[in-house]
Amino acid sequence: MNDYKNLNLDAIKNQLKDFASIDEAKAFIDDEIVDFNPLVIRKKTRETKEAVMILHDGVNVSFDGIININDILTKAEKQIMLTGIELKNTSVFHNHCARIKKQFQSFDEELSIRDYSDGIYLAASIFEEIDNLIEYSGEVKEDATPALKQINRDLQKVENDLYSKAYQFMDRNGGSLQEKSIIIRNDRMTFLVKSNDKNKFKGYTYGTSSSGLAFYIEPQAFIELNNLKISLLQDKEDEIARILISLSYKVASVSEEYKSNFDSLMQLCVIFAKARFGQVHNAIIPELSVDQYFDFKDLCHPLIDENKVVSNSYRIYEPFRGIVISGSNTGGKTVSLKAIGLSIVMTYLGIPIIASEARIPLYDHIFVDIDDNQSIENSLSTFSAHITNINDILNKADASSLILIDELISGTDPKQAQAISLSILDKIKELGSIFVITTHFDDIKKYSYEDENIMLSSVGFNMETLAPTYHYYENSVGSSNALEIASRYIDDQKLIDRAYEYLKLNQTEQDKLLDELSVRIDETNQLKEELSVLEKTLQQQKTKYQAKIDEFEKEKTALKEKYMQELRDYIDEVKEKAQDKLDSIKEKKTDVVEEIDELVEEPAKEEPVVFQVGDNVRISGNEQVGTILAINNDTASIDIRGITVKTSISKLTLMPKIAKKKAKVEAKRYNRVPMEINVVGERVEDALDIVEEYLDKANAAKMSQVKVIHGIGTGALRTALRNRMRSLSYIKSFKDGDYHDGGSAVTMVEFKK
Repeated sequence: MNDYKNLNLDAIKNQLKDFASIDEAKAFIDDEIVDFNPLVIRKKTRETKEAVMILHDGVNVSFDGIININDILTKAEKQIMLTGIELKNTSVFHNHCARIKKQFQSFDEELSIRDYSDGIYLAASIFEEIDNLIEYSGEVKEDATPALKQINRDLQKVENDLYSKAYQFMDRNGGSLQEKSIIIRNDRMTFLVKSNDKNKFKGYTYGTSSSGLAFYIEPQAFIELNNLKISLLQDKEDEIARILISLSYKVASVSEEYKSNFDSLMQLCVIFAKARFGQVHNAIIPELSVDQYFDFKDLCHPLIDENKVVSNSYRIYEPFRGIVISGSNTGGKTVSLKAIGLSIVMTYLGIPIIASEARIPLYDHIFVDIDDNQSIENSLSTFSAHITNINDILNKADASSLILIDELISGTDPKQAQAISLSILDKIKELGSIFVITTHFDDIKKYSYEDENIMLSSVGFNMETLAPTYHYYENSVGSSNALEIASRYIDDQKLIDRAYEYLKLNQTEQDKLLDELSVRIDETNQLKEELSVLEKTLQQQKTKYQAKIDEFEKEKTALKEKYMQELRDYIDEVKEKAQDKLDSIKEKKTDVVEEIDELVEEPAKEEPVVFQVGDNVRISGNEQVGTILAINNDTASIDIRGITVKTSISKLTLMPKIAKKKAKVEAKRYNRVPMEINVVGERVEDALDIVEEYLDKANAAKMSQVKVIHGIGTGALRTALRNRMRSLSYIKSFKDGDYHDGGSAVTMVEFKK
């Protein structure tokens, strides 16, 4: 299976799943394998690129809340009645389908990604009917059909009659009752009658209390109404079942289409998960090429911390068919190999890669040999596992394949390993495959250096710090630097010096030249890196000084504006002083005529008084002061000690507001507040006032819970009372009573502590 775990593709998939909100989309990402069909690759990369463009335009395509309803649809196909909540779930899913389809219709018609949304089938009438008949909670609406509406109406009437009759019964027979309350047993209204009076009422007994001192009695007078209620409840249940069955058949008729809809939404969720991954990582979709040469600019390994990762540019071009990467241990050879392989595999899956630019061929297969502990799993030696995998690669690869091998041969005698490695390189060249191989063997470096079809490259090593730089350099050779690295950890310098002597004894002239070349290349690369650092520093300094210049220009502009404003203010001040002097001269020339005019000048007219609601006023001819309650044109309503008087505004005189002394509020204690109140039969307006006054007293009496009896009727009284309860700050919650409390005919109210 093409899972490419040895390239850490599974870690990339785990990141992708964080961007998918549909569970099945997460599972699809886990199971998705690399398909080398060029049409499939082009399709996936095109779709992701389009999704990235949509997100870049600021469009939020959300798949939150979408659930898999395939099991519900299968149940409907088997002609099994769906529950109300299952039907509601299909309706919610339909609404998601409609939302996504409508959103995608606003996108460019040439986008291939629209094929998924265009293929979404909508049976709007079926799911509109579900919404019309089923509550969001999954309950069938009380007026879903005329028949159900009539049944509920009859049921309400019967329950009202039962409760009315029950209250009369309790009032007349309170002495015979263990407690004055209605108890529902098996949907029938009963009363807890004292054992001494159990034979006083004809009817049926439905058990005894836990103490054995009372019996649950259904009096004879209630049997007929209870029977009618049971009959209506059964009719209601039958009508609800008929509605659910009818809707289930309709859902079954479009089940295949909506299963296909789910698959489309799941595929879109996967595509946008890849696009969001690319958006977060500022990643790109590479260009797909028709030749076999790849080209990455500023490529980063996606699993390395972005603050630590070193970006590199990798390419292979004519006349090269392969790359051999040399260099020090832990210097980044394997990271470079994985970055190349993983980025190509991600592209084939439509996952954006982290690079500034990239051009990737369409290989028919990618073969990878990287040590991933497979030798332990298969009970083979490292060498055996390594050579077995390479043998499999050589038997399957061809001129259209990419081969990636980390340390061509390892785990055996170095001389024999180099001989086998050179032979394997010959075989790979015969196959014509593009390859990237890492090595630290000198013979392979020499072989690659002399072969015009192999690019010998290296990863950097700082000779001063004796540490790898993780930079990649093409057309260069790198040393393993084992002795240099060892010198950092071994204290005995004589041991290191002796190792250098042994090394020189076994070196050929060509080895010495290659080592010298490697050292010179390392020094050159180090100088390049230092130059690059200096260039970056220079650019930073340039940016810093440019920012200072810009800041100076802003300050200069601000100072100029400040001084100009001060000049304008000074000119305005001089003009004002000159005008004052001019006015003073004119005043001195005032003649007698002006003085006479002042003497005969008409007194200033008083501004008309504008009255407002809440003003204290006095009515002409009445010494009492009242408060304006309302103003309508020229008429005002005045409250005078609780009496409302209407009069003309012209008769009002505005009086100063009287500061009200804060009255001491004394806590009223309400004694003997009953546990319940009955407002059955009251007008809604009267009932609201009665209940609110009762609740105020119950709250003041520190009661924890009370019962409000309102009956069922049309439901208007219950709705009005509960709306009023919502406005009372001391009420914690309210709900229907239990069967023994009276069910929906009562509301149980709980107070805040």
